[in-house]
Amino acid sequence: MAQDTTSVEEQLEAAFEELDTEDAEDAGEQLTQFLEDLAANPVNINQAGLDDFLQVPGINLKIARGILDYRQSKPFETLDELLEVPGIGQATYRRMQPYVSVGGTGSRFRDMYMRPEYWLAGRKVDVFSRYQQNLETREGFKRSDSLGGYAGNAMKYYQRFRMTSNHLSLNLTQEKDAGEPLSARTGFDFNSAHIALSDVGNLNTMVLGDYSLSFGQGLVLWTGGAFGKGREVTGTISKNERGIKPYSSAQETNYFRGAAVSYGQEIELTTFYSYRPRTASIINGDTTRFPSSSGLHRTANERARKNNIDQTTWGGRVRWDSPLGLIGATGYVNNFSHYIAKGSSKSNLFDYEGKEHSVVGIDYRGLLGNAFIFSEWARSQNGGYGGIAGVETPVRDNTDLAFAYRKYSKDFQSFLGTGFGESSSSPQNEEGFYIGLRHSVSRKITLSTYFDQYYFAAPRFGTTQATGGMDLLGLAEIFFNDRINGYLLMRSEVRDDEFVMIESSGQEKLKLGSEKRNSIRGHLEYQLSSRVRLRTRMEVVQNREAGEDWETGFLMYQDVRLIPSTKLRIDGRVTLFDTESFNTRVYQFESDLLYVLSNTVLYNQGQRAYLTVKYEPVDYMDIWFKYGITIFENTQVLGSGLSEVRGDVRNSLGLQVRLQF
Repeated sequence: MAQDTTSVEEQLEAAFEELDTEDAEDAGEQLTQFLEDLAANPVNINQAGLDDFLQVPGINLKIARGILDYRQSKPFETLDELLEVPGIGQATYRRMQPYVSVGGTGSRFRDMYMRPEYWLAGRKVDVFSRYQQNLETREGFKRSDSLGGYAGNAMKYYQRFRMTSNHLSLNLTQEKDAGEPLSARTGFDFNSAHIALSDVGNLNTMVLGDYSLSFGQGLVLWTGGAFGKGREVTGTISKNERGIKPYSSAQETNYFRGAAVSYGQEIELTTFYSYRPRTASIINGDTTRFPSSSGLHRTANERARKNNIDQTTWGGRVRWDSPLGLIGATGYVNNFSHYIAKGSSKSNLFDYEGKEHSVVGIDYRGLLGNAFIFSEWARSQNGGYGGIAGVETPVRDNTDLAFAYRKYSKDFQSFLGTGFGESSSSPQNEEGFYIGLRHSVSRKITLSTYFDQYYFAAPRFGTTQATGGMDLLGLAEIFFNDRINGYLLMRSEVRDDEFVMIESSGQEKLKLGSEKRNSIRGHLEYQLSSRVRLRTRMEVVQNREAGEDWETGFLMYQDVRLIPSTKLRIDGRVTLFDTESFNTRVYQFESDLLYVLSNTVLYNQGQRAYLTVKYEPVDYMDIWFKYGITIFENTQVLGSGLSEVRGDVRNSLGLQVRLQF
């Protein structure tokens, strides 16, 4: 299991390290939990159906069909036999390996629904308790609640009780963020619960309570987190829908609350209903802004707005597993209890406004020879449209190619969707073409690249006119031997941006220029023994804002993983960083508590170190501990307003306990 955990961490790092911190957190919390749970409960390749395989990273429709065809002649005896399936090479195999297992081909006991052992087969009980805290006192904790300060203490606390079996899931998740009050043991700011059935005859999934929905390519409905542009240049631009999933995350806005059911095999029907309160800023009377995604209720003003608007969503989906491929249609209707008013800036011109809203779309995934083809086209109630189409195909035995075209009109309003693109938010106001290529020079050397060109037809945040840009990534991965591997990553991005120029007359004039960001990273990993792994990284970033001079940022770290015994794992890292400003910030993905995504942003000058420990004192208990410290060389103040902290040292602490029965 330690190897599986390492592989999951590496995939999350590859997916999210290139994203800004806030984007990574919003997109990654649910995906982190999904992958960790999938690794803990891997798919049995001798029993799984098509949809089970499509949950696994690296497996698209072509590979899933290939596995099903292969096992018709004989069951799999080892995982290595997957390499005999057409379309599965070493890179794909490494990506999917943590999430699959070889098991028997026994009956699913579909005639035993009335027997308790049917519902309790494969039973697991997890009890989580997590504590996290930044040890320095922010300004909001120094002020009283009556003076606009935080009402609660600085502790962030999370707990979860979950029971799962082969066919049943029961869950209760509770959380309070730093600054939020906690009244007694039940007074958490966020509470989430569900009861779910799965794989019961033709009933695929039924959830009462909280759930997520992920369909098609995400243009209509996608709330479960997804991979995007990153070091995996092929196999990530298309989405494999997860359908209905019981929700157990602590992310407070990206889910549904009510009931959802999917039924059928060749033709699968899905329907859902959701009613839940949201939090929005009041403009006047019955008019508010769009509901907030922060989930924070710390000050008197934030708490007064909590749950002040209701959101009702209902809809459905039909999907046909046809001889031509998977064909689906999805739609929903959404109602807010208050009128939603859009912002007044030019970048808000085409945002949603009103009380009622709906989106419908059709999607397709199929095979054309050796090529995997995918697409989705959707239309929102106001007439805006969005579409994406692409192909993933082998060019030769050692080369994979992927390309996709996307066009989300400036008035396409699909705020419950997540489409592939430059923007990490809902698919809107973007047109782009992506091409990715992965080539295995030999078993030891793999070269990857992608090029993405995009255009925003309407102003985006911070601009008053149409803009565009391009993003280029190059990656060379080298496996020197069983103990040493590394990679060299280069990335360049050019994006239009506005700046103010002072003319000779002294007047200010707004002009359109180019913002450029280049980075180069060298990363080396060496497995000294089965108990010691070292990682070394150096990265240089250059950035030039429109109308400004070049700035430089630098990062270097040394990382060590020690496994003294099967019950103890220790991760430690020391990082040096030096950036001229926030514009040349650098990121590092860190080992953290289970289900916590940690993509730390570093800027200014200083050093950072952290220590993460996982200890298993007994078979049914895991304990995680993390301590991090950052020392700055050139600043005594970070943040602003209620988040302001004085001093040159930042300390953080995390502790988590999990009981499993």
